[in-house]
Amino acid sequence: MYNKLKRFAPFYGFFGFFGFFGFQYFSTHDVGDLFYFSFFAFFAFFLIGKLSKEMRDERFVENSQKAAAKAFYIPMLAVFIIGWSATQPFGTKEFMVIVSAFAWASSMITYAGVFYYYEKH
Repeated sequence: MYNKLKRFAPFYGFFGFFGFFGFQYFSTHDVGDLFYFSFFAFFAFFLIGKLSKEMRDERFVENSQKAAAKAFYIPMLAVFIIGWSATQPFGTKEFMVIVSAFAWASSMITYAGVFYYYEKH
């Protein structure tokens, strides 16, 4: 089962196109539509899927940890922005949802990009 999932890992990136459904918000004004933007995180599978075919060794694990240390500052910044904006007049729920969705997607894509860079250089 694991090998079958590993073989299809690069194709999970196509789920990222569901993120474009988030633009429905501008016609429906439903806050739930903004969560579709978090599907953009699946685009990271295009890079991680290429790396999943390689054998895991010490360098692989070390590069993964270094990439995570760099990329996951984005969610910390997003939590700060959401917390700070809650006290401001512009801190609407739409703003908080969009910041959290884009922070999730950008952190995953940044992790994949930095990890791919470390593995190839």
